[in-house]
Amino acid sequence: MFDWLFPGWTAPGVLAAIVALRTLCNVGLTLAVRDATDSPSAVGVAAALTAVSLVLTVGVLRGAFGLQTSHAETVVQAALLVVTGVVVARGDGMGRRLAAVAGAVAVLLYLLSIPLFGEATVAP
Repeated sequence: MFDWLFPGWTAPGVLAAIVALRTLCNVGLTLAVRDATDSPSAVGVAAALTAVSLVLTVGVLRGAFGLQTSHAETVVQAALLVVTGVVVARGDGMGRRLAAVAGAVAVLLYLLSIPLFGEATVAP
């Protein structure tokens, strides 16, 4: 069913589920930023990092981008976590719990993505 999205992978549905869950966590981080601040620029940065992360992740896993892009995606993911952490820590919203849960799951899913990126960029 997801062969068109991730051609050449043995379980493209599982891969799509991982990418979707990671993206949902990143959206949760963006929502936590929105709840913690009134700054549209902070929300815009978080939203842009979320979108860039999705595009780079899918591109790397499809084989359209190489190893350097997977490293850039690591920087984007780390930047999103840092921006969220700083904004939520300074903010007064109730998004701290959402940020903590979404951040923890995003980190775990990113750790799962590392061997997948290796398989997509180094192994072929």
